[in-house]
Amino acid sequence: MQPNTVSLGFDTSTRYCVVSVVSGDVILAEVSEEASKNHAERLMYLIEDTLTSSKLSLNDLNSIGVGIGPGNFTGIRVSVAAARGLSLALKIPAFGVSQFESLCYGFKKNILCAVSARKEQLYLREYTSGVFGPSTLHDMNNLPPSKCEYIIGDQAEFLSKKLNIKLLQPRYLSASSIAKIAQQLPMDKSPPKPIYPNYDTFGHNGTLDKVLS
Repeated sequence: MQPNTVSLGFDTSTRYCVVSVVSGDVILAEVSEEASKNHAERLMYLIEDTLTSSKLSLNDLNSIGVGIGPGNFTGIRVSVAAARGLSLALKIPAFGVSQFESLCYGFKKNILCAVSARKEQLYLREYTSGVFGPSTLHDMNNLPPSKCEYIIGDQAEFLSKKLNIKLLQPRYLSASSIAKIAQQLPMDKSPPKPIYPNYDTFGHNGTLDKVLS
C-alpha cells in the first residue's frame, strides 16, 4: 500500500447495501442501507453519495474492494459487475474480498465464522493464528465442534450458546474492512469468483487471492 492511497469498498451480498471510502486506516465515509431486493438500483447512488461525503471523485480512487460472498446470488453479481466496470473505466485494480475476511479483519483472536447459506444450512470457517481454514457447509442441526474461543457472523448469536463460544460483533461485514483489505493487496491478474452455496474458496491467508481484471 502506498501512502495516501484511497480505496472504495462495497458489498451487496447480504440484505444490506454497504459502501465505504478509506485512506489508510482512516474511514473517510461509510454508509449502510437495507436494500432488500433493490441493490442494483441503490449501489451506484450510494457510491456517488459516499464519494461526495468524502469530498472525492471516482478519479481519486487507487483501488476497489468488492464483497464476493458467500451470500445472495443476485446481490453478489450486482456488486461484482459494478466493480468490474469501475475497474476497467478507471484503470485501477479491484479485489474480491470474502465475507469471512471482512468479518475477521483486524482481529487477532481465534474465531469461528458462521455465515448463513439458506435452506437451514450455514458456512463455518475457522480463523486461527491469522490463517483461514477451509469453509465447510453444514446443516443447522448437525454442527461440528470447534476449538475457537470466539464466533462471529450473521449466525453467531444463534450458535454462541449452542457451541459454548463467546460472541463477537459485528454481525454483518463492513464496507470499510473490504476497502482496507483491498488497498493492502498486491496486484494479481486472476479474476474473482463469487462464493455461492457449496462453493469452497477464498482467504488471502493461504488459499485464493482474487482480483478483478
